[in-house]
Amino acid sequence: MQRSLYWFTKDLRINDNIALNIASQSDALLCVFVVDKRWFSATNYQSIPLGIKRWQFLQACLVDLEQSLANLGQKLHVFYGETSFCLKTLCDSYKITDIIYTDLPGSYEQKIVNKLTEQSPSLTHHSIEQFTLFSSDILPFDQSIFPVSYSKFRKLVKHVDVPLPVELANKFPKQPVAELSTDLAKIIVNTTKKPNWLPSVTTINDLLLSPPFVGGETAALNRINNYFKSELPASYKQVRNNLSGWDNSSKLSPWLGYGCMSARQIMQAIHHFEATNIKNDSTEWLYVELLWREYFQWVHFAVGVKTYQFKGLNDSPPLTCFYPERFKKWCLGNTPYPLVNACMHELKQTGYLSNRGRQIVASCLVNELAVDWRYGAAWFEEQLIDYDAAVNWGNWQYIAGVGVDPRGGRHFNLVKQTQLYDADGTYQKTWNTSSAQYTQHLDSVDVVDWPVSN
Repeated sequence: MQRSLYWFTKDLRINDNIALNIASQSDALLCVFVVDKRWFSATNYQSIPLGIKRWQFLQACLVDLEQSLANLGQKLHVFYGETSFCLKTLCDSYKITDIIYTDLPGSYEQKIVNKLTEQSPSLTHHSIEQFTLFSSDILPFDQSIFPVSYSKFRKLVKHVDVPLPVELANKFPKQPVAELSTDLAKIIVNTTKKPNWLPSVTTINDLLLSPPFVGGETAALNRINNYFKSELPASYKQVRNNLSGWDNSSKLSPWLGYGCMSARQIMQAIHHFEATNIKNDSTEWLYVELLWREYFQWVHFAVGVKTYQFKGLNDSPPLTCFYPERFKKWCLGNTPYPLVNACMHELKQTGYLSNRGRQIVASCLVNELAVDWRYGAAWFEEQLIDYDAAVNWGNWQYIAGVGVDPRGGRHFNLVKQTQLYDADGTYQKTWNTSSAQYTQHLDSVDVVDWPVSN
């Protein structure tokens, strides 16, 4: 008898979910999501992995998924604690024979899988490739020689067909019956009384960010439909570098990050738009953006922990350090650079920042402030609703010159960027509401610890 546990992670949907369809073939099925205490503990970079805005978004995703599974006769069990302990206890108590999950490039997830394999060697693992556009068996290159440059990657996959989304299974098994144990009782208690290390969210209204970033598959599918039913995809390339505006990009990334929609569903929507409306440079560029995401996923799969190391993929580290005061001023939007301040204020207040804004503030931290790029990457991890490990850390490496960029990093001229993207100062006026408090200096003391006057 196959008793399966489906471990939900970055696949919070029921449609185009290959792993869920495989799980549906079991004799008994337990659907589980674990909220890990580690997500809310400070790292070495003075940030936490999961900030309040993405935590709110995630909870809305779980509420929506719970309802979707209930409609299928299933239940989403949310546990709080250490992921490895929760999964091991559940597998033992429910006599689980098979564990099913989405294959992710993150080293944290891989450590959990490795630990569970070591602790429960008889458990059959089903690691399903569905976080990416392509699966490893259709990639037209040897992954052992990865990473190649993005341009080469793009040429290699140019003629590879993206698999179509899969239909939802029409029947699901019942849940297994648990054997009560002391360890199981511990984690069941956490499902009825949330631990005190969780940020406080008390009502359903608290789960919803200011529209339109509402978590869940329902909102994700609405956004896909609304965006591709409009004329916006036809002009995407012309507006994608704008610093603000709901229509300057697809805004699909928050839902894509938690798997409320799949990259293949987006690709299908692009093809449908091109077939029924127009195919031009803008629709092609939407695919290019998906390929950038895809590229960083496979780089992460290939290099593993190097994604998070100071020297990245290089043989030597960058010429930066850690200046606590500078980093704090950057986080708070209190630097001598008004455009950077405006971007950092928007990020802090909304949990979102345009792609152009992200490049500008990253370049500032690395080049003008000479701060270790990993602190910036970790701050983005805490703040961004649409955080994606491979994309975030890969892009920061790119800017810092320790990643896949063959040119060795990017340094944006802040004056030029301001002239190009906020010449009339509208964006700065929107977000810089207390300019009188902005510092004129990066440091409060000089090299011999003399105070620097403002």
